[in-house]
Amino acid sequence: MNEYLKNRLSRIHDDLYLSLIVIDYALSNDQISIGLAHELSRLLTQMDRGSHLKQDLKEAEAEAYRLADEGGLIHE
Repeated sequence: MNEYLKNRLSRIHDDLYLSLIVIDYALSNDQISIGLAHELSRLLTQMDRGSHLKQDLKEAEAEAYRLADEGGLIHE
């Protein structure tokens, strides 16, 4: 794995980790707070326009295929 792919995967990890923290918090509490509502709104906004997650996933996928092809691996 090269540095480019490691960097993309790290960014994907961070985006997903922060999202899961908010979702876990929401599921573990019986009451909804204004702070939680704001965090859920922020996640939605980030996913709609401000997130690099989709692009990072596409780039990581393409790089993984490229590296697999370089290594002579067969993929479907």
